[in-house]
Amino acid sequence: MIRRILAWIDEQTELVSIMERFMREPLPKGTGWPHVFGTAALFMFVVQAATGIFLMVYYVPSPDNAYETVQYIQRRIMFGSFVRGVHHWGASAMLLMVGLHMLQTFFWGAYKPPRQIIWVLGVALLLLTLTFSFTGYLLPWDQKAYWATVVGTNIPRSIPAIGEWVRDLIRGGAAVGAITLTRFFALHVFFLPVALGGLIIFHMFQVRKKHLTPAWRRVGDETDVERPVLFYPDQTFKGALFSLLVLGAVMVLVWRVGAPIEPVANPADTAYVPRPEWYFLWLFQLLKYFPGSLEFVGAIVLPGLAAVLLIIYPYLDGNPERRPLRRPFATALAVLTFCGVSTLGVAAIVTAPREEKLTAVQQRGQKIFMDLRCNTCHGINGGGGNAGPDLAQGGPYKVERTQKVIVEPTAFSPRSIMPVTQLPREELNALVAYVSALNPHSRMPFMPAVGPKRPSSHLEENWFVNHKFEVRKDPSQCATCHKRAFCQSCHQKRRPDSHLGEWLKIHYGNAVERPEYCRVCHEQSFCDKCHAEVLHGPDWLKTHRLGVAKRPGICGQCHRVPESCNTCHRGVRPEFHTTEWIKTHGATAVKQPALCLSCHSTSTCQDCHALRARPAGVPPTPVKPGKLPPETYSPADVQAGKAIYREQCAGCHGDNGKGNPDMAAVMRNLDITDAARKRPDTLAQAIRGGKGMMPAFEKLSDQELQRLLLYLRTLGGKG
Repeated sequence: MIRRILAWIDEQTELVSIMERFMREPLPKGTGWPHVFGTAALFMFVVQAATGIFLMVYYVPSPDNAYETVQYIQRRIMFGSFVRGVHHWGASAMLLMVGLHMLQTFFWGAYKPPRQIIWVLGVALLLLTLTFSFTGYLLPWDQKAYWATVVGTNIPRSIPAIGEWVRDLIRGGAAVGAITLTRFFALHVFFLPVALGGLIIFHMFQVRKKHLTPAWRRVGDETDVERPVLFYPDQTFKGALFSLLVLGAVMVLVWRVGAPIEPVANPADTAYVPRPEWYFLWLFQLLKYFPGSLEFVGAIVLPGLAAVLLIIYPYLDGNPERRPLRRPFATALAVLTFCGVSTLGVAAIVTAPREEKLTAVQQRGQKIFMDLRCNTCHGINGGGGNAGPDLAQGGPYKVERTQKVIVEPTAFSPRSIMPVTQLPREELNALVAYVSALNPHSRMPFMPAVGPKRPSSHLEENWFVNHKFEVRKDPSQCATCHKRAFCQSCHQKRRPDSHLGEWLKIHYGNAVERPEYCRVCHEQSFCDKCHAEVLHGPDWLKTHRLGVAKRPGICGQCHRVPESCNTCHRGVRPEFHTTEWIKTHGATAVKQPALCLSCHSTSTCQDCHALRARPAGVPPTPVKPGKLPPETYSPADVQAGKAIYREQCAGCHGDNGKGNPDMAAVMRNLDITDAARKRPDTLAQAIRGGKGMMPAFEKLSDQELQRLLLYLRTLGGKG
């Protein structure tokens, strides 16, 4: 039955007869194992086509979906990881087989007449295979793929006059983006396979038309060549066996190594240093020797001359000998070229930065780092967020400082928005050990894509500054990924710009009209807690003093302070303003100056203290100019002076003598540390007699004043 079908097909098309003649072709003596590389290259091309079609079924060529679809293939599709691994390593195997086939052809002298066109077609196939690899490089859309493509497509820019145009033509624009990915995908799955398949067919046709080169025969001496070997089954068996061995090696690599993939491409992460695949390492290393304006020579001129020389060399070599030792120039040229390319490749591998191996404690810290999602804000030299500093660029770090930052983020940066991390001691030590060991050679650990997809807007360079506009466009979008506590952990140290100025006065209308805006960051309990203290309800008049005490500046958001307070309190004083209040108000003003300023302006104090107000019957104490009498002081005197300072002075001048920040808006010259060291006599007069808004401390004895001055000198750094 089968023979009848084949006979009918042959009768209609003669395909069976053509295939029989093709398979039964006699081959010259000497044909054998050295000729299996071409068969293996063809076999790997078929493997690449088969696995590529499978991957293309699930792959989506867009920046928003490319990385996720690759992850989906590897983790959700049955045998998806295996097929992608075969496709990844098969590309290297195919390129290696093409290169070995070219070397075998050159050393056998098979490029000589009448087979020059076969060699030219082989060079074209080599260049197309390299292009195949380059276009497929971008498709996973991970960090390595993106930045290697950025570097690779930027090479034509060094061409004088037309460099920018050529680069934009390859990319589809000034930057690598969606158009670049679509363009590379089309080249990789359609144009290049068609071109490569056509060249392979034409190449094989020329080989069969002009036959294989007899081993070591001079040019023109092919009349009496023995042909004892048949293509099938003799050479076919050897080629098939070697091809299966190559495929087996590829599968071993898939099993032991797998198809690598880095974090998703981040165009804003300019700190990432890309490394090309092994077959482009020689060019990567060569460019290091041609910096700046010489890049054109290393990137375009030398590789271009090498490609042209490969194409035209069969027409330049007039030596009829095929034995390598009888054509020393060609053999030496091939050996030197091979050694040069290999040396450049090895140099690139040797000089590549080595990532330090992590200890067991550091590995545990790495897991904690990823579990806490620290990578959301911090990058590690090739991945992660950009809201915080890249941890790899400044490392390694001191262990003590690292632990301090993790436990208390505002210790070194008061405006830090990093949330406080509370961990058990062992976990904290592991996290500190990992973070402190990060250095410019470190890499972001791989983390599978789980949970909601990160919007592409979060990868933009200025996303952190502009994310408020995303919130305003669609407040519910944030809630799909973030809990309200996530926003609060940041904004507790940095209020949104919408909450500045007179926001409190108008926020009620916003909350009523667009309550979803408030719900992005705030829980209802947050509003309830504030309203219970400051909202003007039925009992507000009786309870508002509590809100003033807890939030002294909140009245000024709506009311003109102190005028609004004075209109009421001229006749109704606060309950703590008793008849004896004037005698004790100094302690309140020192401890809680903001409480006084919630109702009174500074002029209220000045109007009184400008008259040097003192208790009745106490005359002013005269102040003698000049230095105070010298005495001998002990540490106990310094402590006594400290106690006086804490009680009388710290409310305005702060604990360190440099000024209380709460008073900086209403008083000047609060830093007294310099005067304590350089002008103690002038400072003593100011303390005794008062100056500006500072009251006179006339009840201080000379000994108390000396102790106070002595302590003030210690605040200035000199005693």
